[in-house]
Parts: sequence; structure tokens; C-alpha cells
Amino acid sequence: MKEVQDFYNKTPFPDYELSRFTDKISLKNAAYDFANILDRSIKGNSSIIDVGTGTGQLSAFLSLDREEVYGIDFSDSSLNKARALKEKLELNSLTLIKVDITKTDEIKAIGKQFDYLLCLGVLHHTENAYQSFKNILSLLKPGGLIAIGLYNRYGRIPLKIRQVLARTIFKNNNKIKDKFIKMQIGETDDKERARGWWNDQYNHPHETTHTVGEVLNWFKENNIEYYESIPSVAFGNSPISFCGVWHKSTYPYLPLRIYHQLKWISSIHQEGGYWITFGRKNE
Repeated sequence: MKEVQDFYNKTPFPDYELSRFTDKISLKNAAYDFANILDRSIKGNSSIIDVGTGTGQLSAFLSLDREEVYGIDFSDSSLNKARALKEKLELNSLTLIKVDITKTDEIKAIGKQFDYLLCLGVLHHTENAYQSFKNILSLLKPGGLIAIGLYNRYGRIPLKIRQVLARTIFKNNNKIKDKFIKMQIGETDDKERARGWWNDQYNHPHETTHTVGEVLNWFKENNIEYYESIPSVAFGNSPISFCGVWHKSTYPYLPLRIYHQLKWISSIHQEGGYWITFGRKNE
């Protein structure tokens, strides 16, 4: 989708000031809680592909203790920043390739399958999220583990309201705009990061929203076993800090899905209504 590609070439995401990372220790120290949990959940001798890696901070972090991590994206600007980080920190186990996941020939040209497939915050910016999901499944080995991050139809509602306010009533009010973006990323001295998040959340040319039930159908139709989601759609809190993100949880039947997604309107709006679903590709 050229409009989205042009957007990311002008606004690489997730952006950051490259000077923040002086060595591998600084990259490790900058990792967020979820990245650390993800890192602990992935076996050290496994291969990983980060689909829609953007500027590569996550794939770079995951490559620190692994021998084979791929990051793919269709934005030259984002990949250029990822390559600069790779070269600066000498991340030899990280491979970065330009790939448009809407084009099956470019996916096939990678010529490999992986133990883990991560696609976090990407599919909802493609022209057909489900078709793109089916396309990338060819990159996952039978028995491999997958994580898909999407905007939730209900959890995204408060941010959509803020988007309208930012474009109308508060169009010229930078204080309100700063408050809006701080709701998602908190206080930061990294101006590039704040600018990148603002553009991605408030100026993006194309996004779709999805439901838990929709993704469960995607999994069922493509022989993917559901494991878990973050936030959880089971009763109680998910013990991901102890069990990792790929552990089998209660299957979220319709009443649970409705209950949790209505709760998400108020509970995950600061994350932009974003949630992640985990599963396993059956052999």
C-alpha cells in the first residue's frame, strides 16, 4: 500500500535517537517490560522473524543472545535506521531485508521458515489484514509459535475520540497534544520517539480495527492453535511473567470476549487499544 509506505518513509517507526544506544548493554537496558518477557519466552537456540520490524529496536534486542533473527519491513527509511543500529552495535546475528508482506513472491524469496513469528502492530496498516496474515504464515515452521498484535475495535474507541479532538478543537493546542501522547508513552526526552508516536497514532493514513473473535477465526481457518492473549481474555490475570507468553490459557468463548473487550474501552485506551494474540501452528 503505497500511501502507508510513503508515510513510514517520511516517519520511521518506532523512532528513536540513535545516540541513545552506545553499546549492547544500553540496548538491553532500554528494553521495555514486554520485550523482556518476550525474550524470556523464546528459546535461545530458536530462529525468529520480526515481520514489520520498522526501525528494528525489538529485533535488535532479541538478536543479542540468538544466532538467527530476521527483521523485514517495506520502508527504506525505517530499515536504514535499523541497519544503522545493527552496524553501530555489530549485531551480526540480525538480518534485515526489505519485504512487502502483501506480495507473496517477496515473502517466498526469503527462502526460510522460522521457529517464532512476531507481527506486532503491522497487519492493521495493510490493505487486507487477513490476507496479509495468511501470507506471512508461510514463514512459520510447522509447530512454530506466533504473536499477532492488532488494534482492538472496542479498545481503540477512546483514542479515535482523541484523534478527532486533536484535529479539530485542539488542532493548535500543543499542550493538549503533548498530554495525549504522554498518555501512551509517558515522559520522554527522546524527541524522535515522541514525534514518531504522535505521527503513528494521530496522523496515520490507514488503519483497521479488529475483534478477538475475528482473530480466533483467522487462527481456526489456518490451523493455528490459540494459546493466550495480552491483555488476557481469561478469568484472572495471566501469569506471563512466570509462564511466558506462549502458554495455554482458557479459550475465550463469546461471553468472555464480550466482557473483556468492553472493559478494554477504559483499560487499554492508553495503549491505543492494542492487544496481542499468541498461538502455535499445528504440524
